Amino acid sequence: MSCLVTVIIPTHNRPDLLDEAISSVANQTLADLEVIVVDDCSTPPVNPAQIQEKFGTKIKVLRHPSSLGGAAAKNTGINAASGKYIAFLDDDDLYAPTYLEKAVSTLENHPEINTLFMSVAWFGPNSKWTHESYTDAMNKILADLAGTQVTESLLEFDADRLFKALLKRVPMAFQRPVATREQVRQIGLYQEDCLLWDCDWALRAALNGRCGLVTEGLYLQRSAGQGYSSQPRRRMDHSLSNLEIKKQLIKRNVRPDLAKLIRLNYIQSAQDLSWEYINQNQGLLAVKTMMASFQYGIHFLQIKFLAHALYSCGLSLFSKIRR
Repeated sequence: MSCLVTVIIPTHNRPDLLDEAISSVANQTLADLEVIVVDDCSTPPVNPAQIQEKFGTKIKVLRHPSSLGGAAAKNTGINAASGKYIAFLDDDDLYAPTYLEKAVSTLENHPEINTLFMSVAWFGPNSKWTHESYTDAMNKILADLAGTQVTESLLEFDADRLFKALLKRVPMAFQRPVATREQVRQIGLYQEDCLLWDCDWALRAALNGRCGLVTEGLYLQRSAGQGYSSQPRRRMDHSLSNLEIKKQLIKRNVRPDLAKLIRLNYIQSAQDLSWEYINQNQGLLAVKTMMASFQYGIHFLQIKFLAHALYSCGLSLFSKIRR
């Protein structure tokens, strides 16, 4: 049977936090919904009978027999969804009570908006400094976007300006989408081999119709050092994933002016990755990264970074020889 909204919750080994997340959905002011919990091979498995006993029969539990990651879990949920609209909730986060009502009413009252992003409010022991960093990122992107103030809590964006801004940074609010099931399928599934899958999807959403942002912080994001992909040790992985996203965008059939911009952004991302390698005394990888970037154009900073990478590589080799 179809419903108005499908909420997809990927989960892995977080039973207590999962209960909190589902409870926040059960307490929504909008009642016409289903919840699809995708258990990404938790140990022990999520128990569907216990979940339904606690929260009712609107909860469906699907399970991956092996861990495939958060993007794959979202895709499993998308493929099983029956709702007119699809929303996502991480298993360590919460919805404010009016989250779904606000999202659905906004989309239905503004049919020109294809994808709606939802602003974030932070909670947890690390929320103060996370909020400050997030606010800084949001202020920068909103200044770039110069969105149209449609209502007191709704901004609409020019698609090109949004895409160009998201190439520079994808703040958390632009990783929290609500859209029709048809729009989600048009944008495409999440890239399962991409660490920054939410950022990649946001960029593709900007290429597929008009986007809006609810400026109320109704998505409640936990900041307690519990995130799998936000650990400091993943910084290099983030840089590699960011570079791969730009590489895949280059392969898409986009307008020549956007393609040129993506190539330039790839070069800038390559410089960032090269700097990470240099800081970790991996000069050879820094050199390889910069050499690969020349297929997308030639700029002065590339040559400067390449020279810096060669110098770093030379120092590393000299140090090894001396030892």
